[in-house]
Amino acid sequence: MMQSADKKLLVPVLDRLMDQASINAQPHQLLKQLRESVRRDLEILFNTRFRCVSPPDGCNHLKSSLVNFGLPDLSTINLAAQEQRKRFCRDIEKAILTFEPRIKTVKVQSDSKIDPENPFITFRIEAVLHTNPAPELIIFDSALDLIKQSVDISEIQ
Repeated sequence: MMQSADKKLLVPVLDRLMDQASINAQPHQLLKQLRESVRRDLEILFNTRFRCVSPPDGCNHLKSSLVNFGLPDLSTINLAAQEQRKRFCRDIEKAILTFEPRIKTVKVQSDSKIDPENPFITFRIEAVLHTNPAPELIIFDSALDLIKQSVDISEIQ
């Protein structure tokens, strides 16, 4: 489906309702707001845990529904092991592609080694944010606090 070239960049509805100034904002301001809303929404996604229960037979569509919004319980995963960190990165990619429609391609990488003294695992998210007139590359540095089981995200500008 072709998009018309004169479509304007729009800030998400929630942001428009909360901030009347965004209605008359310039395109670069709208892009900044859009990037910030994606960062905020990803942080909410990563800090939400879903129950690790398989859907009943014949209900496979539930795997991509809001029932599974978020990440699996991280307390059962040994993130000190490199294979588990790779799986964690794949879970993040899957969650982004399933629940963040503004992003179409994503790559997540964690540090190859972790410091046993540091209770954080850092990972980088590189994604393409589909905007009009041209897609935007966004890069987030993220840190998972192993003690609190929470994720903080900051954008690399």
